[in-house]
Amino acid sequence: MSVVEQPTPVATADTAATRAELVARAVALRPLLREHAAAAEDNRRLSDEVNDVLTRAGMFRMLIRKQYGGYQADLRTVLEVTEALAEADSSASWVVSVGSVSSWIACVCSEQAQQDIFGADSDARFAGGVGPTVATPVEGGLRLSGRWGYASGSPHATWASLGAALTDDAGQVVDAVLSFVPVSEVTLEETWLTVGMRGTGSHTFVVDDVFVPRHRTISMSALSEGVCAVPADDPLYHVPFGALATLLLLGPLLGLGHAALDWTVAKAPTKPIHHTFFPRQTDSVGVQIDIARAALTLETARLHIYGAADELDSTVTRGEQIDFAARARLRAKFGYAAQQVLEAIHILLNVHGAGSFAEASPMQRYWRDANTAARHAGLNSTVGYETFGKSLLGVEERIGGIA
Repeated sequence: MSVVEQPTPVATADTAATRAELVARAVALRPLLREHAAAAEDNRRLSDEVNDVLTRAGMFRMLIRKQYGGYQADLRTVLEVTEALAEADSSASWVVSVGSVSSWIACVCSEQAQQDIFGADSDARFAGGVGPTVATPVEGGLRLSGRWGYASGSPHATWASLGAALTDDAGQVVDAVLSFVPVSEVTLEETWLTVGMRGTGSHTFVVDDVFVPRHRTISMSALSEGVCAVPADDPLYHVPFGALATLLLLGPLLGLGHAALDWTVAKAPTKPIHHTFFPRQTDSVGVQIDIARAALTLETARLHIYGAADELDSTVTRGEQIDFAARARLRAKFGYAAQQVLEAIHILLNVHGAGSFAEASPMQRYWRDANTAARHAGLNSTVGYETFGKSLLGVEERIGGIA
């Protein structure tokens, strides 16, 4: 479906924006995102201007509760928005995606935590990680020290979402928790030195003995099972964390795949095939077949991804629990879909040829970004297949904390 790109939109106080309106806003941002994408790569962070327009367009409010100025959108909406953004800049899309996950977590924390975070700022921004840090329980909360890498969007975050193991008096780990800390209480180290997804600014947060009140922590096991104790006013907040967080990584990947397909198709009518008699790639039956293969491979990924989103949205809307078997199957689907996007881009690189790797070509950026994004631990296809296979065979052993 083709959508005409419009001037940069601005979100209003209206919290009833439809899916079509939010996607249209994302599409309208694409010219600006393309303009700033190279600078984001060089600086390893989104530009302030891109951050500002994403915020003004309400891109970070999608999973925030309406009572705090959010849109309380469904998962399909977030996927469509981030897919649209990624066709112009996958780093911007990724920051919106993972930021949306953290804002969703905040919305299933205590009402006091939500008031702390969103009460004065409906555009609160999040970055963080779930590194293997041990928290020390103290009266009224816990104390945190440690380092949390891969904090996507950290240069513009206002809150750090930090995971830690919680121990009892004997020093035994009793649960994993996620805590929310104002960025004024953390230090940012610029450690994001990668070849792909550079603009995400996924640097490292460092914390030295910071107190976190109990009301700003949440159990990771409750999140993973979708049984958080605090009631919420929408089924959206009963989706299991692992399924939601992993699913939303796939919008940026899909957008990259479609950007690569569009670029290759656009260049084919004027690009010759060297060392052949074809003056145009479009004259080659081989190219025609490969373009079709790539398009269908992307469609396969898209069907799995959006099918999973619809399944999650509809299941929680009916008030039903998403059991481990369902989560295991979804985990496998997510990894499989990511590999399908990579396969499609691989086919397209072969079609477009060595010119894909010229620094001036966007194809090399699509390739670098997609291959980096698809290596997120949540998209590890082997782990997903093993988890699903154990579930199918009735093997009770689990190989991870969440499915």
